[in-house]
Amino acid sequence: MGDNFVLFRVPIYIIEILALLIGSLKFKYYKNTASELILYFLYFTVAQEILTFAVTLNYRYEEPILQALLEFLPEKLKNTTIWIGAIYSIISFYVYLFYYKKLLKQHGFVKIINFFILVYTVFVIISLIDYQNLMKSWLGPHMYAGVLLTLGAIFAYLYTILKSDEILTFYKTLPFWITVGILFFNLVTMPIFIFARQLKFSAIVYEFILLISNYVMYGCFITGFVINAREKERLKS
Repeated sequence: MGDNFVLFRVPIYIIEILALLIGSLKFKYYKNTASELILYFLYFTVAQEILTFAVTLNYRYEEPILQALLEFLPEKLKNTTIWIGAIYSIISFYVYLFYYKKLLKQHGFVKIINFFILVYTVFVIISLIDYQNLMKSWLGPHMYAGVLLTLGAIFAYLYTILKSDEILTFYKTLPFWITVGILFFNLVTMPIFIFARQLKFSAIVYEFILLISNYVMYGCFITGFVINAREKERLKS
C-alpha cells in the first residue's frame, strides 16, 4: 500500500479510534452537554476513514470483495477519495459552529454564531455549485470561510471565559481541551493546505505535519475526556 500510507495514515487512524473509544467510555461524564456533539462527530470521522480506506484499497488493488461492498457508489467515485474529504470538510465546520453555538447560548453570542452558520452555508453552496473543482480538490471556498468563522466562534467563546470566573478552572473542562485541539489543528494545517505550492512542501513534509496536527488535536480530545471525568468524580466525592 506504500510506505507513506503506513507511516502517516495508519497512525492517524489509530489516534482517531483511540479518541472515539475513550470518548465513548467517558460519555456519562459529559452526556447532555454541548460536548456530546464531539463524540458523535468522532463516530462520523472514523466511519469516513473506513470508507476512505475501502475506496483506496479498491482502486489500488481492485479487490472483488471491496468492489461488491462499494457497489452502491457510482463508478467515478470508486477511483478517488477527494469527494469523501470534501463532504467531511463541509460537515466538520458545521459541527464546530454548532458546538460553539451550544456553548455560547447563555452568553449573548447565539445571533452572531447563527450569522456565521448562514455565511458558511452560502460558501458551502458556492463550493457545491462548482462541484467539478470540488471533485479535484476539497479545498473549496467553504474551507476558507469555515476556518475563519470557526476561529471567530472560538475567540467569542474564549472571550466569555476570560470575563467569567471559569477562567480559574477552565483547563479542567472538556470544552477547553476540545477548543485547544480544534484551534491547533486549524492554525497549523490550513496555511499548509492553502500555501502548499508556494511553500513547496514535499509530500512527506505535508503528511508529517498533518500527522502531528492530528495527534495534537485528538490527543487534546483524549486528555479532555480523561480530565473531565476525573474532575466530575472528584466533585462527587
